[in-house]
Amino acid sequence: MKISEESRPGETRSDGPGIRLSGFAGGSNVNGPGRRVVVWVQGCTLHCPGCFNPLTHSAEGPVTPVEALAQRVLSARTAETCGLSFSGGEPFQQALALADLARRVRGAWPEVSLLAFTGYTLEDLRGASAPTGSASLLAQLDLLVDGPYLREAETVRPWRASANQRLWVLGRRTEKSFKNAPLATEIQAEIQVEPDGRVLLSGFPDAALRRAIRELAR
Repeated sequence: MKISEESRPGETRSDGPGIRLSGFAGGSNVNGPGRRVVVWVQGCTLHCPGCFNPLTHSAEGPVTPVEALAQRVLSARTAETCGLSFSGGEPFQQALALADLARRVRGAWPEVSLLAFTGYTLEDLRGASAPTGSASLLAQLDLLVDGPYLREAETVRPWRASANQRLWVLGRRTEKSFKNAPLATEIQAEIQVEPDGRVLLSGFPDAALRRAIRELAR
């Protein structure tokens, strides 16, 4: 059955050929295997109780052209960078634009590994009520971490915030793509200070670390 490409109720799609962006990291070691560029999108209607990134729920904000973001990703990579991760917010609520971004990046960086974190399950994303463009984005991904965050089921499993979430290998996993990408890490969170003074807390920090960072940021 063909799914219409029109917006469905509750989606937070970007307006026009762009991505509503929440954040960007040129290098991270906690958002998937190996060192990765990370794109956080703005907008999520799932509102998981206890979500670590509630400020990314609103769909308000400027839209970044896909081509400009692709160039930013490619400019950020180094010899140690092995992949690009999409987080949020909810990536699959901007799936068409992110699929376009993924194609552009892979065209210039063929060995890149592409990962997305989503609050939907893989079954949701393959179903009739999947967000618009889900199939297009899934077709570009090598790895997917799926499922809603459940604060009563927190876990220390790599790249998952709660025990219900699953890691799927969807695409090719070549030695070249993952040469610097261990499939497990003891690092759960990292703190980066941006040039403008903003503090970026990324990964899967526990509640005590989140409270400490909030106190320091006051």
